[in-house]
Amino acid sequence: MIRSLFTLASALLPVAALVQSQPQPKVWPREVQTLYDEFKAECRAGGGKFVPDRANFAVETEVTGDGKPDWVVEYGAAHCSNQGYSAWCGTAGCMITILGSGRGGLTEIFSNNVRGWEAVKLDGGRTGLGLSVHGTVCGSVGADMCLEVLRWDGRKWALAGRRRGTAEDIGTDGGEPALPPSPGHDARWQFGGSGAGAVAAVTGHPQFAALGLRCQPGGGLYMSVVPTKALRLPPAGRPLLIGFRSHAEFTETTQPLMLEPGKPDFSGPLDPATKALLTGADTDLAVYASTDGGDEWREVTYLSLAGSTAAIRSLEKQCPQAAGASRAATSGQSGVVPLPVGYYVDMRIGSCAKPFGNGTLYLAEDRLESPYSSCKFASLKMVDGRNFQQTVICSDEDGRPTTGTTNYSVTGPRSFAVETYSEDWTWCPAARLPAKARFYKGAGR
Repeated sequence: MIRSLFTLASALLPVAALVQSQPQPKVWPREVQTLYDEFKAECRAGGGKFVPDRANFAVETEVTGDGKPDWVVEYGAAHCSNQGYSAWCGTAGCMITILGSGRGGLTEIFSNNVRGWEAVKLDGGRTGLGLSVHGTVCGSVGADMCLEVLRWDGRKWALAGRRRGTAEDIGTDGGEPALPPSPGHDARWQFGGSGAGAVAAVTGHPQFAALGLRCQPGGGLYMSVVPTKALRLPPAGRPLLIGFRSHAEFTETTQPLMLEPGKPDFSGPLDPATKALLTGADTDLAVYASTDGGDEWREVTYLSLAGSTAAIRSLEKQCPQAAGASRAATSGQSGVVPLPVGYYVDMRIGSCAKPFGNGTLYLAEDRLESPYSSCKFASLKMVDGRNFQQTVICSDEDGRPTTGTTNYSVTGPRSFAVETYSEDWTWCPAARLPAKARFYKGAGR
């Protein structure tokens, strides 16, 4: 049953629907951009995900009465995933900074916590700053409304008026209209299938038509999501990053996923840390998405974990069967990397018939071999949908074991490259290679 649900969800979005035109953000003045970049750097330095609301972060207005543009920066329009909703908000409202126009550009002329602000008309036609502030400023309790009007005299703000708020200020119904509730997610995870067809998945999420796990050839689990039209997607060839945050453990993970060719699914090997959250103590997880490599994030609807632990444990019991079936069905393919087993030649400087210096690499089912390495193989694994990593153990000059890793990228159905190098390692039939290039013992291809 769950397999058909996941397949049905995949059919909801044709690949063409994944191409979305993204609105370009408005260009801010240099001083505004500097504040924004400082917030982002502070968040990322603390290990959090920067979640901005760019549309409301900076507003161009005029509040000083000189007719020149001023900018109001709303600190509450940007927050860090590991600092709650916003570190800049409290009972007195959220921090704002006003940058006023001057001879040398924009300079800070106001910075304080407010519950609201607006440009207001003063006597004589000039413009001033209207604020809603903490109730104690008007001598009342903090929850009460207190309204101020400030006038800029060219050097500082002067109080033009202050009073307590009344029912007329918030409407005759005693408050602002209630916003419609945000869509939630309370669906249960399901498990179905067996062997290579086994799936643990959950559907009905506002941004994911389906989110599921399946067994990965070579071991481990693979995550796939089918996005709805509500989820912003990355440019072609870029990963979709999904972040998960635990409310109970205050930890978060990042799951990179790549678009599968010819499908609407974004997939990648499941990070063990993400698996720990999916089977942890939470009833749901906070979810974030990034389309620019993690520079900025968008918070999306939380993910229900109802039944997730049981579904994932049932799936894991099927993975040994799936691994055996995969090896039988894909003879001649690596059990870890989506590439054929065999010899590879750097076509940038050679060919199958004439490899440069007779140099080749051999991709076996579970490792990548080089005739020039004396190190001991440790592991080969996929990092995401197109990148893989090999770890080896070598001896240093004192004979002590040290660990080294090399990162690779799959560049085609029969080719890969070493990260940071412009190489083109392409599969070649063994019969076309010179004898000196066929170094791997037991190779049948």
